[in-house]
Amino acid sequence: MANLLNLPNEILLLILETLALIDLQALLTAQRTNRRLHILVQDAIHNVQNTAMIGYSPAETAYYTTEIDPSPLQINPLWRSKFKGLFHTADCFTAADKRRLAFLTLHGDYTLPFRRLPWAHSEATRAAFLRPEASWRNLSVTFGQRPITHLDVIKSYSAPGGDSVEYYQLDLAPSGLTMGLFYEVLLCDEATYGEETGSWELLVGQRLRSYDVLAEYECYIPGDRELIDAGEGARQAAVLYVRGGPVTHNYTVGVEETSWIVKNQAKQKLLPWQGPIQNFIFTGYYEY
Repeated sequence: MANLLNLPNEILLLILETLALIDLQALLTAQRTNRRLHILVQDAIHNVQNTAMIGYSPAETAYYTTEIDPSPLQINPLWRSKFKGLFHTADCFTAADKRRLAFLTLHGDYTLPFRRLPWAHSEATRAAFLRPEASWRNLSVTFGQRPITHLDVIKSYSAPGGDSVEYYQLDLAPSGLTMGLFYEVLLCDEATYGEETGSWELLVGQRLRSYDVLAEYECYIPGDRELIDAGEGARQAAVLYVRGGPVTHNYTVGVEETSWIVKNQAKQKLLPWQGPIQNFIFTGYYEY
């Protein structure tokens, strides 16, 4: 009887690379079969992830993204299902919540999107996902496509006394934004407003065009052409847009509800505005 494992490694590797693009979950499950498949799966993941844009010159990158692969970047479907609510906090609310709430805001319950992750309800699955060596940590947010190589973190705080805005840029390696890094950024104090966080959303295919305009608006408007670049210059970029404001009560969850959230105490390397110096100088909301 024919057995898949009877195939030579070269053929198996090609099959696994194809499987990575079709069904990433099945690929990650297959690596548990035996040591040989584990090694081959890791090689397949490496090959798929590193054929994206690493090693291309700027001219080759422009040609690749416009001529060979003009489709917009998307978050990998597996991550959207397994980490639902972390890419857009509105997705963590239930149908009952949506009927009850006028606005889908966390309103002090910052850990809600984490507690409602599909794998957060079982102690066994939590332990499996939160292992330091878990496979998902090293995989690209856009696995199977070009990686996100530029991430703007834009924070907008609204209060009765006035609005304020903050900007950071995450220092990324050439390999781009991984799921593990994205998860850690969400748990980084500097990237959110903590208990005063109302919502956040990862907007793929956008980047900040002008800090001056951002400071003038005091908020982020996704469709504003003066504020953002959603064209060729943003094909491998994304914006993490975080909104916050004062809350009317202090929401506190039990220790047992938050102990599984691995808090990242070491702040990620968040840089200030890296674009060209402009005429309007705004220094009210972050330090250089």
